Amino acid sequence: MQYIIKQLGIYFNEHRLRYLVVFIFIVIASAMYVAPIYILRLFIDAIVQSEFTAATLTRYVLLFLGAIVIGYISEFIWTYNLFIGSYDLQKQLRERLMAHFLKMGAPFYHHFRTGDLMTRSSDDVQVMGMTVGYGLMVFLNTSLYLGFIIIAMAGTVSLLLTVIALIPMPFLAYYIFKWGSEVDRAFTDAQNAVSEMNSEVLEIIDGVRVVRAYGLEQVTAKQFNQRTTETKLKNDHVSEIDSRFAPLITIVLAISFVFSFGAGAFLVANQTITVGAMVSFQVYLTMVVWPMISAGDLVNVMQQGSASWRRINEVLQTGDQLEPDGKKSLETIDDIKMVDYHFKYPNTDRLILDGIDLSIKKGEVIGVVGKTGSGKTTLLRQFGHRYPYSNEIPLINGEKATSYEVRQVRTQFAEVPQEHTLFSRSIKENLLFGKEDATDDELWHALDLASFKEDVKRMPDGLLTLVGEKGVSLSGGQKQRLSLARAFLRDSEILLLDDALSAVDAKTEQEIIANLKQRTDASISIIVTHRLSAITEADHIIVLSDGKVTQSGTHHELIQVPGWYQEQYHHQQLKEDDDVLNN
Repeated sequence: MQYIIKQLGIYFNEHRLRYLVVFIFIVIASAMYVAPIYILRLFIDAIVQSEFTAATLTRYVLLFLGAIVIGYISEFIWTYNLFIGSYDLQKQLRERLMAHFLKMGAPFYHHFRTGDLMTRSSDDVQVMGMTVGYGLMVFLNTSLYLGFIIIAMAGTVSLLLTVIALIPMPFLAYYIFKWGSEVDRAFTDAQNAVSEMNSEVLEIIDGVRVVRAYGLEQVTAKQFNQRTTETKLKNDHVSEIDSRFAPLITIVLAISFVFSFGAGAFLVANQTITVGAMVSFQVYLTMVVWPMISAGDLVNVMQQGSASWRRINEVLQTGDQLEPDGKKSLETIDDIKMVDYHFKYPNTDRLILDGIDLSIKKGEVIGVVGKTGSGKTTLLRQFGHRYPYSNEIPLINGEKATSYEVRQVRTQFAEVPQEHTLFSRSIKENLLFGKEDATDDELWHALDLASFKEDVKRMPDGLLTLVGEKGVSLSGGQKQRLSLARAFLRDSEILLLDDALSAVDAKTEQEIIANLKQRTDASISIIVTHRLSAITEADHIIVLSDGKVTQSGTHHELIQVPGWYQEQYHHQQLKEDDDVLNN
């Protein structure tokens, strides 16, 4: 519990004015809720001592109503400010997590599964909000409110009677804190189980077509049922520990009532305290019930908050192992070089790229080809610094890429990856990710460059057509062309295409390649492809095999030299001729 108190202390210090208001008004509210009981004592004593008059009644009624009104207003003010803080903390945590997600590179997302990040960003953040809201409310009620009640019991009735009534309380405190540590461990296990379950849900939804295609619905459902059962059992364990508190508190308070009533009756008989004092003491003891029950809730909430904060903090403290930002600014890119460049993925020993030498100048179109698994996509990723550099660092304008501010470097790149990422929005909104202030004319021009303009015009809602989640309402070729249009709209100095024309027909491919050549001479295009027809007009082509450059040159040079490129080109030409004849 000390851990979460320390962490929340930082937040409270940042908003100390708000929590000073909370403290002041809860003190006033606590005093006002105790005051009516003292007024009740005076009221009863006046009746017993035959001193009750109309003026006495009026005075006590006005004092009683005044205490209630002031107490209500005070509690409204402090609870309002308290729960504003709860939602403010959730807002801050979500913003910090999202900012962290957006900054992190690929290694970070290998460390955490998507469902796990979702759980930490939603469930754990909500638990933290409950800790700052309901948890702090319970803490203040348990401490200040309970403190006022005990002071009133000891100061206005009898210190001896108060001590007797509180004899069972140390026993209660021992078990509250003993079981509280169990709640922390059990809740952490339960949240981890929820994270795993959410990850499986996302994977099953994404792969539902594969599951159905292989007839694995029943097997998948059975495996998922086992996961949900495990999650339920872990949450049941948390509930079992939580359920121990209320009965224990009820029993301890019942014992306190017996002790106080017996001792109080003895003190009244000896005229040590009045009847009104005895009645008020029993009411005070009744008021102790809520803070004592809250003490159990407080331990639960604080321990759960501690577990959730550790899970959130783990995400925030986990980096992506990428090299730190440089300080230099990057206005334009004149050339990119890789000199004897080697690369292997983190935590592996196998070289994916082995001794790459590559020089690219402004205005060039570079083709990258090779058999599957040769390192083409990895090469493209490392232009954008997706993974930590193993040893060598690419050079931009003769300087190491890490010398520049990473934000400025990334703005110079527009990438169309193999897996097209489309958002569940309209075509227009997806395009605006490329350039948020683009006009409709610019949008249509980008669509024209990607040979997607006519398709969009035929759609009933045009640019406002919803593409569905991950572009489900579009065909594979349409997804590719929309992604291409978004990249064209960005108009960055470097365009990276990773097999971005694989789902379009040959005619459409040639139209897009022709449009690509119309881009300004100030830009660089790097095209990874399996279809060699996409790079016949490239300024330079490299052939990769097992991470090494085995051939390089222009298309016309490479088809003259025996090797992989020549064989692959003739094979694809024959296949295209067969397709034409068959059609």
